Amino acid sequence: MLDRVTKDRFGDASGLGFEDEQLLTDYLFADFQRDDVLDEAGDVVEEAPFVYEACADLDAIRARCLQRLDEYNEKNQSKQMNLVIFDDALKHLLRIARIVGSPGGNILLVGVGGSGK
Repeated sequence: MLDRVTKDRFGDASGLGFEDEQLLTDYLFADFQRDDVLDEAGDVVEEAPFVYEACADLDAIRARCLQRLDEYNEKNQSKQMNLVIFDDALKHLLRIARIVGSPGGNILLVGVGGSGK
């Protein structure tokens, strides 16, 4: 539905002259792509800013998520999570992170028990 409305409002018929390839993109966005600034000893000098920006590609953001998962597992030895981050799960993770990170953001996950909500 979003693709159809975008094409109707901004496509060739609108007079703006955008091609379908320009309108119908598959960009993914995240606010946890930047690294902390560390000193020589490995201590955090400056925390990474949370800048909501487009991801380079699916593999790059997957690597970042796996890095963050490894950091979590190192800090929380008793509550380690062994997750498989496949494409659809990664896309849902990015949506959930955006919603929960926004002011007053909350989300209800619905699904069959044991489905990984």
